[in-house]
Amino acid sequence: MASYKNSSGSIAALMLLGFFLASCSGGSDGTDGAAGGTGPAGPPGPPGPSAGNGVPVDSADMINIAVSSVDVPAGGGAPTVFLALTNDLEQGLTGLPAADIRFVLSQLSPGTNGGSSEWQSYVTSDTGPAGAVIVNGQASTETATAGTFVDNGDGTYEYTFASALTAYPGGPTFDAAKTHRLGVEIRGQAPISSNGIIDFVPAGGAPLFERKIVDTQTCDTCHDRLEFHGGPRTDNEYCATCHNPFSVDGDTGNTVDLKALIHNIHSGRDGYVIIGYRGSVHDYSDIKWSQDIRNCQTCHQEADDNTPQASNWRLVPNRAACGTCHYDDGIPGNDKNDYAIENGEHPFGLTLVDDTQCLECHGPDATVAGGAVRVAVAHEIPTQIESERFQYNIEGVSDMAVGLMPTVEFSVTNPLDGTYYDILNAVEFTTCDAGASRLAIGVAWDTTDYTNTGSGSPSAQPMSMNPLACFGNPPATEVAGNPPGVHIFSVTASAPLPPEAVGTAAVTIDGHPAVDIDGVVNRIPVTNVIEYVGIDGATAVPRRGEDGVVDIKKCDDCHNQLSLHGNNRTDNPEVCVTCHNPNATDANRRNPPCTDTLGTDDTPIDMKYMIHALHASGETDVAYDVCGYNNIAHSIKFEYPGHVQNCEGCHKPGTYFPVDPTAVLGTTFDGGADPLTPTDDRAVSPNTAVCSTCHTSSLAAEHMMQNGGDFDARKAADSTLISSGVETCELCHGEGRSADVEVMHGVGDFQFN
Repeated sequence: MASYKNSSGSIAALMLLGFFLASCSGGSDGTDGAAGGTGPAGPPGPPGPSAGNGVPVDSADMINIAVSSVDVPAGGGAPTVFLALTNDLEQGLTGLPAADIRFVLSQLSPGTNGGSSEWQSYVTSDTGPAGAVIVNGQASTETATAGTFVDNGDGTYEYTFASALTAYPGGPTFDAAKTHRLGVEIRGQAPISSNGIIDFVPAGGAPLFERKIVDTQTCDTCHDRLEFHGGPRTDNEYCATCHNPFSVDGDTGNTVDLKALIHNIHSGRDGYVIIGYRGSVHDYSDIKWSQDIRNCQTCHQEADDNTPQASNWRLVPNRAACGTCHYDDGIPGNDKNDYAIENGEHPFGLTLVDDTQCLECHGPDATVAGGAVRVAVAHEIPTQIESERFQYNIEGVSDMAVGLMPTVEFSVTNPLDGTYYDILNAVEFTTCDAGASRLAIGVAWDTTDYTNTGSGSPSAQPMSMNPLACFGNPPATEVAGNPPGVHIFSVTASAPLPPEAVGTAAVTIDGHPAVDIDGVVNRIPVTNVIEYVGIDGATAVPRRGEDGVVDIKKCDDCHNQLSLHGNNRTDNPEVCVTCHNPNATDANRRNPPCTDTLGTDDTPIDMKYMIHALHASGETDVAYDVCGYNNIAHSIKFEYPGHVQNCEGCHKPGTYFPVDPTAVLGTTFDGGADPLTPTDDRAVSPNTAVCSTCHTSSLAAEHMMQNGGDFDARKAADSTLISSGVETCELCHGEGRSADVEVMHGVGDFQFN
């Protein structure tokens, strides 16, 4: 961008010099004086004339916003914003209509009486129904048509607000020494990559007082990309400028202050309803967060350099934030929801008059109850802490051959101190009542695609061995010859490996020790382990290669610790798929009372089908109906918090393209009359099974069938598909093809994948 120097002082000097020269024209010029020192820098001038090298804004696929500065005249006059818009080629974007861009400007003030610091927006609007309007009750944006908007023709723009900051009736009292934040949104154009946030101090200098609690990238690990209020509000720091303590929902009276709003939503608080745009009702009572609500640090990540105030969750306890989970729901006797903390009602008959009292018991240095009610301590999850004391280890495998009974040597150790558990005597593994202690050693085959044919277990389940001495079960045998304190055990299958077992077997350990926590026996989730062993001496080949297709870290971005089936199966998808395989359905659980609700037709539990169907259920409005443990019916439908088209929300890059239908098995949806063989199964071809969980229309089904998909195929004895066609999905939807899945799903648009 061209620029020029403010030269008004130089012009005045030249005029004055001309006056003296004219007055002294008859005298001697005299000798030149010594050169003067460098004068002080003048104030920055406005942007120079445009070079005219931008491209039209409506040509962009993505708009990047960069605010270079905000100039607030002394005393709080109307601010002027200097910004640039570019596309992903860093070309300036020109021609943005003033009606398409909006601005928010807020001031940050320290908390009072122990409360949180708080933003307050200068621009506000009225809220509420006719007859009950709250004047200036909600923070708002200012559209650029209200003030003076200048397009410099090269992708740079200037906007001067419509009023002085001292003239906005619902705004804060202007203080030039306080931190201010400006944010931008653009509507009616391509999506924006961010809201162009800039924090500044009108009086000059860098902001020394900040409020940066949660990083947008942290939100996006679960949500993929925040897109609220029609799409252009994508940045958590932008949300905070409007969602502040001074904003309420005029229709319900509920606060929309961000710390209360976010906690209320994620905790699924009863009665937390917001009336949105055009009277739309948003009832968050049914929200179920995908992990334990005590996991404050899932969002408040103190190790993140972008959030220097992330520790506020434990250093600044206050009624407004804590009261969102600890509220009075009107139901006596349910402990945490018996007291309206936000209104000052506290257990033990205490009445809080301000937030300084919170620190006395809940602050980081509090000594009440030995420090047990400090925020950080009270939000610990005891079962997760206990899980750190256990590790499963596969020490060796022998006799993995057809006709032989495989033997597995294993141990359970404490990774914190390296000690071994004696599972035959340790209380953690001998608390048998109600199945509190459980271990299972599994053998599944083969890793090309698990079928477990010949295992003797119905619905394609693996061989399973119980090594614990519970209820008369023949326990594992301790391996002799180990040093004192080293406990390695051996367990042998009760049946030989069948002829159908070929290729590579997977040996697994799942289950849970039992630990008494405060007088209650808890099942402790422990990360499952897996080891691959060649059958009949074959070279072991892991399922889907060494790296697999799904990263458990991505699962845990949302789930924190993925533990299912009564804490038996924990944090290892490669163990999950040994049971949740292409031949498996819920047929062995299709008994009363489940059949009274869901009927007798079985449901696939094949992982590739099940996981996609579950996570797409809210989008498609199709519940995943399945019979579970104890024949209990489960009809599961929920709103996935991310974008269902973002395959890399779960998958590793490049692992979600159409598969070779001759290498991946089809999904059984009817296990037939004989649960031990696949030959009477009815199945769906593999790509069709996955894609039809999201693409549920009859048109989509027709497209799949026209290209080789089969919704009613059969299976051979080796579980391969017997079908009228062969899927050709790869031809169009494969990597680099005309309708590449990654491109069609816009996976590349999610910048935090």
